[in-house]
Order: sequence, then C-alpha cells, then structure tokens
Amino acid sequence: MKRYILLIISILTLSLNTLAQDAETVLKNAVDKLKSYENIEFSIDYIMVNPSAGLFDQIQISGYTQGNAYKIKTYGQDVLCDGTTIWTYYEDSNEVNISDADISGEGYFVSIINRYCENMTAKFIGGGDGDIRTIEVTPLINDGFKTICITLNIKTLELKKMSLLNDGDTTFTYDITKFVINQKLPVDFFIFKESDYPDAEIIDMR
Repeated sequence: MKRYILLIISILTLSLNTLAQDAETVLKNAVDKLKSYENIEFSIDYIMVNPSAGLFDQIQISGYTQGNAYKIKTYGQDVLCDGTTIWTYYEDSNEVNISDADISGEGYFVSIINRYCENMTAKFIGGGDGDIRTIEVTPLINDGFKTICITLNIKTLELKKMSLLNDGDTTFTYDITKFVINQKLPVDFFIFKESDYPDAEIIDMR
C-alpha cells in the first residue's frame, strides 16, 4: 500500500506544455515540475480490483508531501515521515511503530520519477471529454507493473486519475479529488508528537 501511495505522490505534479510534445518528454518534464513545488496537499479516492481473484477494495487517502517528508492518513492508519524517521500509527491495535526511512539524498519522490522516466516507453491513448487525455506508460524494468495510465487535462495541466496494472492483473486506480500546492506549514508538521496519540503503545523497530 505505501509503495503505491508514494508512487501517486511522485506523479501528482505531472506537467504538459503542449499536445505536440511526445508522451515520454512530458513524463521527463515531471521531475523539474516536482522540484518546483514547496509542498503538496492531496486527497485521493483509491480502488483496487482483480475480477478473476474476486478482489475489491475502496478507501480514501489524504495527506501532504514536502521534499523527503510526508504525512498520510488512510483508513485505520496514519503515517508520518520527517525524511529520516517513519512513524506509523495503527488504529486497530492502538500502537505506533518507529522505523528508519529508506530515502535517497535527492528526495524519495524525485528518485521514483527518475527511475520510471529513464526506463519506460509512453504514448497518448484514446480520447476524452474536451481537453482530457490519457498517457499510457510501459516500464522497461521489471518492477511489478505492466502499464501505468495517467489521465489529465492538457490545458489546465490538472491530473485527474492514475491507474496501475500489476503483473498479477490487479488494477490500482487513484482519482484525485484535491490538489493544493505551496502552503505555509509549521516547521514540526511532519514530526510525530506523542501528545496526539496519548494512549498508544510506542514500539521502536530501529
């Protein structure tokens, strides 16, 4: 789950200058666009489905990201990362697990985009309503995904949806319902505070 959440955060800042650009160039420009944002607040409707296996799951995900740091809230779980430490709160067990963050020096989200942009093919597919278009990405590395489809408005540059199909034929769809950039956040915004979870058991797994 965390892996897919981080991937959608990475591609949230997708930029499109003109339809005349090829799809691969559009995705490569996403790295520079991502670096231009101070922070991002987002909300996502997430659906996982695999008809042959009878799997279906639907939840809402909300959070913030800033550089290497992020704060994510989803059903029964809060995740905070200040860039070096991750705190994960599980509501069902009322406990907090502390672990080290495995993040590269250039920024975790930037490194994910770099990896896919340097090892993929991409093309525009299908049509849409007005200015809505979809880019289909095929990774050239064996990373568990067959295709990634990104739907966006080519005039406003607003990302609408992303769908990932993995090797097990499970589709993960993310509909973006909120996207706000460059807010002024407190300096300790991404740091865990015990006072926010006064009765939770804290387990240091480092």
